[in-house]
Amino acid sequence: MKENLLLRKLKAGEAVFGVMLTFPSAATVEMLGHCGFDWILLDNEHGDITVSNVEDLVRASELTGITPIVRPVANRPDVIAPFLDRGAMGVQVPHVNTSAEAELAVDSVKYHPIGHRGIFSRSRPAEYGFGGSTTNYVKVANENTLTCIMLEEVEAIDNLESLVKVDGIDVYFIGSGDLSQSMGYPGQQTHPEVQEQMEKGVSIIKNAGKIAGVSCPDSYIPKFLDLGVQYFHSNVGTLIQTSSSEYLTSVRNSAQKSGL
Repeated sequence: MKENLLLRKLKAGEAVFGVMLTFPSAATVEMLGHCGFDWILLDNEHGDITVSNVEDLVRASELTGITPIVRPVANRPDVIAPFLDRGAMGVQVPHVNTSAEAELAVDSVKYHPIGHRGIFSRSRPAEYGFGGSTTNYVKVANENTLTCIMLEEVEAIDNLESLVKVDGIDVYFIGSGDLSQSMGYPGQQTHPEVQEQMEKGVSIIKNAGKIAGVSCPDSYIPKFLDLGVQYFHSNVGTLIQTSSSEYLTSVRNSAQKSGL
């Protein structure tokens, strides 16, 4: 199994920037890797990424050094394991609200002695069984498979003091979209009360010596960097919209000045 470069950067204290992809396009994965993103979130929860199409996306990510992480549709071993067996370097598990749910995520991702992920020694990350002993693969996989849990509801923030005590979680990610909804402000990620909850969550995570991630508008990233947040991602749709809007505004202004 390859080294997880994303995990290496996070453990070194670096900030990492990813992008979410909701449709299965290996070429797009390669392009994003060439653009310099640290990691890519392949979305099975709301997108069209499936066990059937994820393998080629993982291969494309390996070509350009962008670390592939999957967001599964559910926090269940039978949902998570097939993505890992096809080479995903970790999972970002949605809607984790309790310690028991966090422990289930770790249990699904990690092999013995940390968890109970089922062993398949002929899997792709195990080099189909040709790369060495299963014992060594299990050790390397446990060291290089990222477990990120998403804190998306008020309940998760309320339970965060206990959540940060769960062993095996690499990143605690506060999802502002669903958090805003759970607070009665759907879509208002910048609402002062939502921001207050996010700041509270980041403080608890950082005080526990853990790695924090957040979703937020681009203009809020400097604020969260100052708070010690390391793990961020954008969305392909957002990037297309932003760059297209900037391009069209520029060229249409030029055309107007030319009387065209």
